[in-house]
Amino acid sequence: MKRHIRLLVLSGVLLAGAGGCVSPCQSAATDINPAQWRHTAEIRIENTDTVTWRDAALFLRYDERFKEDTLTVRIAAVSPDSLRFEEYFLLAIPRTEGPAALTSEALIPYRIRLRLDRRGEYRWCITPVRNVRGVEAVGIRLSKSN
Repeated sequence: MKRHIRLLVLSGVLLAGAGGCVSPCQSAATDINPAQWRHTAEIRIENTDTVTWRDAALFLRYDERFKEDTLTVRIAAVSPDSLRFEEYFLLAIPRTEGPAALTSEALIPYRIRLRLDRRGEYRWCITPVRNVRGVEAVGIRLSKSN
Protein backbone atom coordinates (compact mmCIF):
# COMPACT_ATOMS: atom_id res chain seq x y z
CA MET A 1 0.00 0.00 0.00
CA LYS A 2 2.81 2.45 0.87
CA ARG A 3 4.43 1.65 -2.44
CA HIS A 4 1.27 2.58 -4.35
CA ILE A 5 0.97 5.86 -2.47
CA ARG A 6 4.62 6.71 -3.22
CA LEU A 7 4.09 5.94 -6.90
CA LEU A 8 0.98 8.15 -7.01
CA VAL A 9 2.81 11.03 -5.31
CA LEU A 10 5.83 10.62 -7.60
CA SER A 11 3.57 10.54 -10.67
CA GLY A 12 1.81 13.72 -9.52
CA VAL A 13 5.13 15.51 -9.00
CA LEU A 14 6.40 14.46 -12.42
CA LEU A 15 3.20 15.57 -14.15
CA ALA A 16 3.21 18.92 -12.35
CA GLY A 17 6.84 19.48 -13.39
CA ALA A 18 6.13 18.54 -16.99
CA GLY A 19 3.36 21.15 -17.20
CA GLY A 20 5.85 23.90 -16.39
CA CYS A 21 8.16 22.97 -19.27
CA VAL A 22 5.87 24.10 -22.07
CA SER A 23 7.61 26.68 -24.22
CA PRO A 24 5.83 30.02 -24.74
CA CYS A 25 7.10 30.06 -28.36
CA GLN A 26 6.64 27.70 -31.25
CA SER A 27 8.37 28.13 -34.59
CA ALA A 28 8.97 26.37 -37.87
CA ALA A 29 10.92 27.26 -40.99
CA THR A 30 11.79 25.95 -44.39
CA ASP A 31 14.91 26.35 -46.51
CA ILE A 32 14.90 28.45 -49.66
CA ASN A 33 17.27 28.24 -52.62
CA PRO A 34 19.31 31.45 -52.06
CA ALA A 35 20.06 31.74 -55.80
CA GLN A 36 16.41 32.59 -56.43
CA TRP A 37 13.23 32.41 -54.31
CA ARG A 38 10.21 32.29 -56.58
CA HIS A 39 8.19 29.24 -55.46
CA THR A 40 5.87 28.82 -52.50
CA ALA A 41 7.54 28.00 -49.19
CA GLU A 42 5.27 25.86 -47.02
CA ILE A 43 5.59 25.98 -43.24
CA ARG A 44 3.72 23.50 -41.05
CA ILE A 45 2.98 23.79 -37.34
CA GLU A 46 1.12 21.22 -35.26
CA ASN A 47 -1.38 22.92 -32.93
CA THR A 48 -2.63 21.40 -29.68
CA ASP A 49 -3.51 24.63 -27.84
CA THR A 50 -6.88 26.00 -28.97
CA VAL A 51 -7.40 28.67 -26.29
CA THR A 52 -4.17 30.72 -25.98
CA TRP A 53 -3.87 34.06 -27.77
CA ARG A 54 -0.60 34.30 -29.69
CA ASP A 55 1.42 36.79 -31.68
CA ALA A 56 2.77 35.64 -35.05
CA ALA A 57 5.97 36.92 -36.62
CA LEU A 58 7.63 36.01 -39.90
CA PHE A 59 11.37 35.59 -40.03
CA LEU A 60 13.86 35.56 -42.89
CA ARG A 61 17.44 34.38 -42.92
CA TYR A 62 19.35 35.97 -45.79
CA ASP A 63 22.86 36.53 -47.10
CA GLU A 64 24.69 39.47 -48.70
CA ARG A 65 22.87 38.98 -52.05
CA PHE A 66 19.61 40.13 -50.47
CA LYS A 67 19.54 43.89 -51.11
CA GLU A 68 15.87 44.75 -50.54
CA ASP A 69 14.55 46.76 -47.62
CA THR A 70 10.97 45.64 -48.30
CA LEU A 71 9.51 42.48 -49.75
CA THR A 72 5.87 41.77 -50.60
CA VAL A 73 4.74 38.17 -50.12
CA ARG A 74 1.46 36.37 -50.55
CA ILE A 75 0.53 34.40 -47.43
CA ALA A 76 -2.06 31.65 -47.50
CA ALA A 77 -2.98 30.17 -44.12
CA VAL A 78 -4.73 26.79 -44.16
CA SER A 79 -6.34 25.39 -41.01
CA PRO A 80 -6.59 21.66 -40.17
CA ASP A 81 -10.19 21.60 -41.45
CA SER A 82 -9.06 23.14 -44.79
CA LEU A 83 -10.35 26.66 -44.20
CA ARG A 84 -8.13 29.06 -46.13
CA PHE A 85 -7.25 32.72 -45.68
CA GLU A 86 -5.02 34.52 -48.16
CA GLU A 87 -3.51 38.00 -48.21
CA TYR A 88 -0.58 40.06 -49.40
CA PHE A 89 1.84 41.26 -46.73
CA LEU A 90 4.67 43.79 -46.94
CA LEU A 91 7.77 42.74 -45.02
CA ALA A 92 9.83 45.73 -43.89
CA ILE A 93 13.35 44.40 -43.42
CA PRO A 94 15.22 46.29 -40.69
CA ARG A 95 18.86 46.99 -41.51
CA THR A 96 21.50 47.02 -38.81
CA GLU A 97 24.55 49.24 -38.75
CA GLY A 98 27.93 47.75 -38.03
CA PRO A 99 29.92 44.76 -39.23
CA ALA A 100 27.91 42.45 -41.44
CA ALA A 101 27.75 38.76 -40.70
CA LEU A 102 27.74 36.18 -43.45
CA THR A 103 24.02 35.68 -42.89
CA SER A 104 21.45 37.97 -41.29
CA GLU A 105 18.02 37.39 -39.82
CA ALA A 106 14.95 39.59 -39.65
CA LEU A 107 11.91 39.04 -37.43
CA ILE A 108 8.84 40.94 -38.69
CA PRO A 109 5.59 41.11 -36.68
CA TYR A 110 2.71 39.65 -38.69
CA ARG A 111 -0.40 39.21 -36.51
CA ILE A 112 -1.17 39.98 -32.87
CA ARG A 113 -3.71 38.21 -30.67
CA LEU A 114 -4.18 35.30 -33.05
CA ARG A 115 -5.95 32.18 -31.83
CA LEU A 116 -5.60 28.84 -33.59
CA ASP A 117 -8.92 27.31 -32.56
CA ARG A 118 -8.55 23.93 -34.25
CA ARG A 119 -6.35 21.02 -33.23
CA GLY A 120 -4.08 19.68 -35.93
CA GLU A 121 -1.66 20.89 -38.54
CA TYR A 122 -1.76 24.51 -39.72
CA ARG A 123 0.04 25.42 -42.94
CA TRP A 124 1.35 28.79 -44.02
CA CYS A 125 2.23 29.04 -47.71
CA ILE A 126 4.47 32.05 -48.34
CA THR A 127 5.22 33.17 -51.89
CA PRO A 128 7.17 36.26 -52.97
CA VAL A 129 5.41 38.42 -55.56
CA ARG A 130 8.66 38.64 -57.53
CA ASN A 131 11.86 36.60 -57.72
CA VAL A 132 14.25 37.33 -54.85
CA ARG A 133 17.94 36.51 -54.43
CA GLY A 134 19.73 35.84 -51.16
CA VAL A 135 16.92 34.48 -48.95
CA GLU A 136 18.09 31.23 -47.34
CA ALA A 137 15.09 30.40 -45.11
CA VAL A 138 11.66 31.69 -44.19
CA GLY A 139 9.66 30.80 -41.12
CA ILE A 140 6.96 31.71 -38.65
CA ARG A 141 7.21 32.15 -34.89
CA LEU A 142 4.18 31.97 -32.62
CA SER A 143 4.57 33.39 -29.13
CA LYS A 144 2.10 33.84 -26.28
CA SER A 145 0.46 37.28 -26.40
CA ASN A 146 1.06 39.60 -23.47
